[in-house]
Amino acid sequence: MPDPNRRALVKEGAGAERTVRELRNQVLKGRLLPGEQIRQEEIAEQLGISRVPVREALSILANEGLLTHRPHQGYFVTKRTPDELAQIGLMLALLEDELARTIAWPTEEFVADLRSLNEDMARLVDETEWVDMVSLNHEFHLRIFGLSPLKLVLDEVRRLWMLADAFIAIDYATRDHRKRTVAQHERILKALAARSRARLVKGIREHRDSTDVGARAALSHRRT
Repeated sequence: MPDPNRRALVKEGAGAERTVRELRNQVLKGRLLPGEQIRQEEIAEQLGISRVPVREALSILANEGLLTHRPHQGYFVTKRTPDELAQIGLMLALLEDELARTIAWPTEEFVADLRSLNEDMARLVDETEWVDMVSLNHEFHLRIFGLSPLKLVLDEVRRLWMLADAFIAIDYATRDHRKRTVAQHERILKALAARSRARLVKGIREHRDSTDVGARAALSHRRT
């Protein structure tokens, strides 16, 4: 006989995953703004689920840094100061460059898979529902950085990207930025195929500096 408790747990887990995805999309698309409070009752009613998976989802997103939990107040979309964004951008600049300098050269099949991934992004350039480009961009870069032996550095880059996601996504709201991202990825792919370390580091740096967070990091470098 099926265990009803197990069924309920599976349902709650699916509900939490769905809530995480929905809330992340709303933040990335600017429907939930930095500093705005997340009301559990409204989210549960909107998604047609109980508050249990909603609470779990909020906890997950708080651990990622997308939300902030304030005791006795609730959850809020994380708000970053310009100085905090500059620090995140600076750390990404330093760590991503080091990962790029230490990758092992990939196979032709690996590069072909990355090119297919970039083609998936290209198909979203003219779409109104473009938010998947953010996660596809993550996958594109993290697969490249994953070729480096510096796994602890890679883990830190993943964490920093989650902190910066809502602000990076602001740029993706414009078609020009989405189109430019695909073109910049093509240059990175050519550098990988040519096994040119200098071109790879340059391509990743130019791509990063074209985002709002990356621009803050570049500005911070120029001031020092």
